[in-house]
Amino acid sequence: AISRFCAIIHQRSVNLVKGKRNKNDVFLTLWIAFGVIVILGFFVFSMIIGGSAGLGYQENGLYFVRDHAEVVEVSKILWEISNIWGILFWIFIPLTPIGAFVISNIQEKIEQRKNRFE
Repeated sequence: AISRFCAIIHQRSVNLVKGKRNKNDVFLTLWIAFGVIVILGFFVFSMIIGGSAGLGYQENGLYFVRDHAEVVEVSKILWEISNIWGILFWIFIPLTPIGAFVISNIQEKIEQRKNRFE
């Protein structure tokens, strides 16, 4: 199943590069790109502010992010953004490949039905 999924993704990307655009291929590409942006964005944002709120804490109206042993005080808004991004990170880690797999399987079944009726 995984090798078939990889072959489908490869064929879709080849079609996009060659200019054979299908709206379903574009949707699949956007889904994967959004997932990658969320995941990489979390790491970049955490590096910039010095840690993540998921590892940090709130104390006496102060907000702290943590990266391993280093604790950094940040504003409330940065802490909340980091917290939301951390939640999205853990949601999109499994959803990006699962969603891409489901989308590609749906597209493959639609194409099989079209070919059957032609």
